[in-house]
Amino acid sequence: SQQRLVKKLASEEGLFMIKSLIEAMGDDEEDQETLSTFRNALLPFFQILSHRGIASSLVLEHSVETIYNFLYGSGGRRGVQVSRFLAKAIILVVTQADDDEEEQRKRGLELGPCLTVLERLVELNQGALLHQDFLPIVETISSCADPHKLSPESRRSLDKVRLRLGLASLIPAATKPKQAVAQTATFKFHHDLPGSLSSDGPRHDNDHQHIEDIRILPTVEEINCPRLEYLPFNNATNNHLSGLPGLLDRQFRLLREDAIGGLRDAVRREADRLETGTFQAMAPKQRNQERTYVHHDLKLRRWEIDRRKGLQLVADFAQPTAISNIGERQRKEWWDNSRRLQPTSLVCLVTSTGHNIFCLVCDPMPTAPSKRQQRDDDRAKAAQILASEMEYARKKNEMPSLHTSDNRAAVMLTLVSPSSSQITSISRLFFNSNHTVRMSLVEFPGVLLPTFQPTLQALQNMSQRLDLPFADYLAPEDEGAGTRSIPPPLYTQRKDFVLDLSPLTGGEPLTLSTQQPFDRETFNDYTNLDEAQQTAVLHALNNSLALIQGPPGTGKSYTGVSIIKVLLHNRTAAELGPIICVCYTNHALDQLLEHLVRDNIKQIVRIGSRSKSELLQDVNLHDLAQQIPQTKDEGYQKYLLNQQLTSSIGEIENLLKNLNTPDSDDSLKTFLEANWPKHSKQLFQSDLLDDGFMLVKRRNKSLVGHWLANADPKNTRDLPVKLACDIPLDEMSASERRRVHSYWVHSHIKQLGEEINRAVEAFQETREELDLYYREQQRRALCEANIVGVTTSGMARHLDVLRHLNSKVMVCEEAGEVLEAHTLTALLPSVQHAILIGDHEQLRPQVKNYDLCHDNPRGKNIALDISLFERLVRPELKTNLSPMPYSRLKIQRRMHPSIADLIRRTLYLDLDDHATVQMYPGVNGMKDRLFWLTHNHREDGVDQMQAHADSKSNEFEVGMVSALASHLTRQGTYAAGDIAVLTPYVRQLQKLRRSLGEMFEIVMNERDAQALEEQENPEVTAVVAPALKKTKLLSALRVATIDNFQGEEAKVVILSFVRSNAEGKCGFLRTSNRINVALSRARHGMYIVGDAQTASSRYAAPVTLKTPSKSKSRTTSQSCLLKVAATSGVPPDCSVVMLVQTSAIARPCIWLFAVSSVAREPKRAVTMHAQILVGILATPNVR
Repeated sequence: SQQRLVKKLASEEGLFMIKSLIEAMGDDEEDQETLSTFRNALLPFFQILSHRGIASSLVLEHSVETIYNFLYGSGGRRGVQVSRFLAKAIILVVTQADDDEEEQRKRGLELGPCLTVLERLVELNQGALLHQDFLPIVETISSCADPHKLSPESRRSLDKVRLRLGLASLIPAATKPKQAVAQTATFKFHHDLPGSLSSDGPRHDNDHQHIEDIRILPTVEEINCPRLEYLPFNNATNNHLSGLPGLLDRQFRLLREDAIGGLRDAVRREADRLETGTFQAMAPKQRNQERTYVHHDLKLRRWEIDRRKGLQLVADFAQPTAISNIGERQRKEWWDNSRRLQPTSLVCLVTSTGHNIFCLVCDPMPTAPSKRQQRDDDRAKAAQILASEMEYARKKNEMPSLHTSDNRAAVMLTLVSPSSSQITSISRLFFNSNHTVRMSLVEFPGVLLPTFQPTLQALQNMSQRLDLPFADYLAPEDEGAGTRSIPPPLYTQRKDFVLDLSPLTGGEPLTLSTQQPFDRETFNDYTNLDEAQQTAVLHALNNSLALIQGPPGTGKSYTGVSIIKVLLHNRTAAELGPIICVCYTNHALDQLLEHLVRDNIKQIVRIGSRSKSELLQDVNLHDLAQQIPQTKDEGYQKYLLNQQLTSSIGEIENLLKNLNTPDSDDSLKTFLEANWPKHSKQLFQSDLLDDGFMLVKRRNKSLVGHWLANADPKNTRDLPVKLACDIPLDEMSASERRRVHSYWVHSHIKQLGEEINRAVEAFQETREELDLYYREQQRRALCEANIVGVTTSGMARHLDVLRHLNSKVMVCEEAGEVLEAHTLTALLPSVQHAILIGDHEQLRPQVKNYDLCHDNPRGKNIALDISLFERLVRPELKTNLSPMPYSRLKIQRRMHPSIADLIRRTLYLDLDDHATVQMYPGVNGMKDRLFWLTHNHREDGVDQMQAHADSKSNEFEVGMVSALASHLTRQGTYAAGDIAVLTPYVRQLQKLRRSLGEMFEIVMNERDAQALEEQENPEVTAVVAPALKKTKLLSALRVATIDNFQGEEAKVVILSFVRSNAEGKCGFLRTSNRINVALSRARHGMYIVGDAQTASSRYAAPVTLKTPSKSKSRTTSQSCLLKVAATSGVPPDCSVVMLVQTSAIARPCIWLFAVSSVAREPKRAVTMHAQILVGILATPNVR
């Protein structure tokens, strides 16, 4: 009924009714008449528009926007009339109401819908920002509406209207005095601004002042532009925008540059190569250079249309030389293992004529005809059904393949942004018969469009709406001002509202209120949280924008779950809606949601299909949405849209038949009949001779081909096309016929391109409207959820649904590892309470372009890799603001104290150990739990044939780590996953996996590990011998890069640092963030294999620390955290022998003879493979 009512109001008849209502609002009405019109007509209408079910419906979004646009009217005249009448009515409502609670409640019910509609009216119509009549009206409403007597939601709507109209000065706010900034000498470089603001004019056709005008992927002009792109600095005074618009502009431009800067340069290099016609061998990959694969000798074959995937393009190229002469099976294995041209891969079609067209690789399998269509009993559609089945069989038979042919590899592509010009340009390239146009397909294996396009589009939309919550704290207009005091969440400011904390006190009654003092003693007596965790929970609940720092092992997730439990317990009373839980990785999201499931939290929904958790298989949004029933009206509308979609596909298929063969007789005949009827008659129609005989032209070959090949050889005239077209076809010379024929074909292609583009646009609109009904089912499923879990990238892809949930709370874990742009897009307009949990001392957000990183001197003024969390905690990195208040957890429950000391001495000076970590057992088979095994074996050279040629490896460390892992596993006490092997480099990771995968060891499974724990329990008297099994060593270990192991832990960790070079370049280990993660993963023991001299080189970030000595405490200027773990005083020539002999193994006497024999020749000790040494001791009797 709601859907029908709103659609009725959005119809021509309904809009006429609204117009009549507005015309009845006269300025000369008496006060009682004004109140009567307001309460009996306008208010019910506004209550309909502001109803949560209507305002949040995706299906009704278009109808609601139609009503608002009509309310605004041409030039805003109707909107001003409605707003002026509304202001008058609000004054009467406020002045005539009594001050008792009942009257205040009624007044709130009347003002709420009015302010909500006013907010939406201004938001949807950009012209209101420039309309001078709106300003005094909003000022009038602001002056008469006492903010203390408005509901929090009404106050928020009014504040947003003021902000959009530039009346931010009317928003009451308590600020601290502006802090004095010490004067220092400054030097400013010229900063070339964007678009028309540039002193040299726009750089190219995609260089604009406003980000909403910028296309996501680079244009041809942008690719070929020699000037540098405009990149905003941290200091907004050097940029063209400040405040919230400046923040969004900056994040958009920097994220876009990081995402497409490398591929833009790669396309330019390939375009230059094609233009010159030279073939250059692949040069070594430079820093910040995008990894690419170039597929040469590209040929475009045909267009296709698919019901789900839209317009598609079939192309093929020369098989790589290495696999052109092998069997089909081997070619298939090569393509599968290379992971090249996988579905959704981003590629660019590059030509020597200057065309650069971005595409996505498609799954070549065509979409089968729908079963619903096959069951249709309408006989009139039988032919259509048969035709669709035959077309499906043809597409399946002609499906492109990378491996079938020995000399050509075929691929299915779809245009990223189809347009008539692109369709026309590609179709003309089909007829490159003389090979004058050279083409390549450039593949970007490290670039995935869904990882950045939705976020960039969301930032563009946000820059138009300016509806980011907490804008005063995230992007203050005056960056030199002091920090504002963070107020409590808006929903807690309602009168007499309290938060029930009993879920954290085991049921003991305890409440938290903004108006009453808190009983901290009772909280401490009955909760399982430690003191720092208690403080963090209270900080999170008392601040609308809360930051919690959690050092390694301090229970960030546990604290986050405790906060979520309290919020869920108070969800109904606070009208919170679904709580949005955002994580950076799928693994972290699975862990968080699993924790909630085990704590018996119901109604959890996970967005995204990349979950590996069995516990969450039944709560995936895609599956849940299928179970939501649809209304009869929705079912009927979907039926009509499906019929319309089928009709559009049929139209496009007919057009594509002509476009795929535009020079065929049938195709040209259709074109000439419509555009050149004289030529059509001369070429295709039979002529009646004067003697009554019919001149029948040859049918055994193309009529067009016959005409082209049978020109009078004596005719050598060569007129231009326009003049030649006026001559009868039979009188044209051979050159004129070729020129006219080419003109026909290209004109035909252009015309078909325009027609297909219109048909494809109509097809896409129909499909988007169909998707709207599915997204509406998703929204309904999410509205019934208590918890909505989503990754940062998934958040951006589902923003259109999530924005309609009216969620008031967002919890972000791993906030220190999330790019600021992703965090900003996660702050939905409805959010009143944001809780960011992370650690800025651990991994920073991943940025591909090192020139945009804070640690690079060239990127210090940009610092894209500084998260929003770190910017608020350490604003000195980017702004002049004071730090935002935050809470830090202080008790770690992961690492043995000796391991925790490595990060305690440098980063977390107040980090304490929980009593349980003191009781950790030693590492079986090893004398010490913490040890650095140093060496001077150089890292491997660059191998361009490797997939990760720019990465690093060290063959010596591969052997040592493999042998050490084998030795630890043979102790028989560690279950699968208890031992982790970590390295900073992907190339080293590949070699470690290969080495460990070739080794077989005896390991315990999880059940045997549990049996062993029961043996160690003194309360268990029965002794059960754990069963052992033979398995690959790789399956018994967890092997990962350091970056991908954040948030994880293992009983024993083996680190391979890889880097060892004469230059002292330590690579990834130059930042303390990565070192912090590396040194804080182990619980019981940690063993580092690496060149300590390289790791502590001058390239590492300097950190001054104190290390204890036997005699006295000495201060050393160390270069990084690594040297805290290193062992000094070991002779470099015999480092491997000495370290293993003196410290690494619990019982060196077993292999002392072997060590002694090697030690007699120090030179051999350096070059001897480490696996031999450790392999001697790795025997079953070593325990």
